[in-house]
Amino acid sequence: MKKIALALVPLALMLSLALGACGKAASDGGPGGGSTTGGSGGGNCKTTQTIALTQTDFADKCVTVSANQAVTFDDPSSSGGVHIICTGENGSCQANADAPSDLGSPGFQIMAGEQKQVTFTKPGTYKLACTVHPAMNMTVVVQ
Repeated sequence: MKKIALALVPLALMLSLALGACGKAASDGGPGGGSTTGGSGGGNCKTTQTIALTQTDFADKCVTVSANQAVTFDDPSSSGGVHIICTGENGSCQANADAPSDLGSPGFQIMAGEQKQVTFTKPGTYKLACTVHPAMNMTVVVQ
């Protein structure tokens, strides 16, 4: 009986560490992490006019942009495939009447090595997704 209990201790420790990591915010290195500019509010977002794409994700999870200025979506990857970007979450487009028409369903396509300019005219918070990569999500805060 003691052998079974001793064998379960390491398993319980690993399980508690794994579950503890699940509750962390993206900016703390939890799921979806990796970017220190993550978050959904304007306070933690990177201020930029360029939204960079990687092979399967957005380079930043949250950016702040200025209204009425062109924002450049840039996919510099030479090994990536296609992205289809729209307003929405988790690979699904969702209507947002205030979003630029280019981001409406079905979204716009961008290939590796391409750039696409989009102008956000109305201040607000916009969630963007890639329909090709369901885990590819980000927030754009327009001021």
